Amino acid sequence: MSWDQGDVELDGVRIHWYRRGQGPPVVLAHGSMDSGPCWNRVAEALGHDFELIAYDARSHGLSEASEEWGDGGTDLIALVEALGIEHPAAVGHSMGASAVAVAIAARPDLFRAGVLEDPPWMPEATDADWEARARMQKSFLAMLDGTKEEIAARGRTFNPMWHPDEFGPWAEAKTQFRPPESWTRRFTQPRPPWSDPVKKFECPVLLVRGGNLRRGRIVSPDTAAAAQELYPALEVVTFDEAGHNVRREAHDGYVAAVRAFLLRSS
Repeated sequence: MSWDQGDVELDGVRIHWYRRGQGPPVVLAHGSMDSGPCWNRVAEALGHDFELIAYDARSHGLSEASEEWGDGGTDLIALVEALGIEHPAAVGHSMGASAVAVAIAARPDLFRAGVLEDPPWMPEATDADWEARARMQKSFLAMLDGTKEEIAARGRTFNPMWHPDEFGPWAEAKTQFRPPESWTRRFTQPRPPWSDPVKKFECPVLLVRGGNLRRGRIVSPDTAAAAQELYPALEVVTFDEAGHNVRREAHDGYVAAVRAFLLRSS
């Protein structure tokens, strides 16, 4: 099953979208330097149960570049309204998970549920943390060097747990990414507390986290517990073998958990 594709203009920026499957609608928000097709394997697994709508965030994939970055949530809300998607669930990874958190907090009338895959929920940064994040930014930008084939080859070396089908869309997304200055500032300036949207959650929310710090997991057990204190209805599932890319490193378990949650929330 292939994607239907199209474009919609949001606040003067052309955003590319993808649709496939049938059933209750689910919007998919990718992480930084990824793109809509990076959800291909999840879409293959869930497309018989749900209609899936992915999109390329601004400055990613086939969407237009934009110096204004925003919180991601505003674009997600605008996309749902522009495409006339009725009461969808929203699933996001990393940057996309942050966008989902902001969107479901701001518009509880619009979304029926949210799934957050390792959102960037980090403690308030110390001076040492800012230095580490600056190094992280350089490592991310280094991932963009080379051809699609060279990027995919590096990806296979550093991510042996991933399925081979992940690397094509993942590498192509790196060649398409156009980082604006506002993106680079995200690593050197404080962000709003991750807890702000959590305090406003009303719909069912599933937090999917990895337990492997060496593979880059962000949400710690303490942070997950703090989030549940703020929103006791929050469900949390942890995959010990996975890091930041849970759906790529624990695919079968991720799909099973997300499918069950979305069916319960439909």
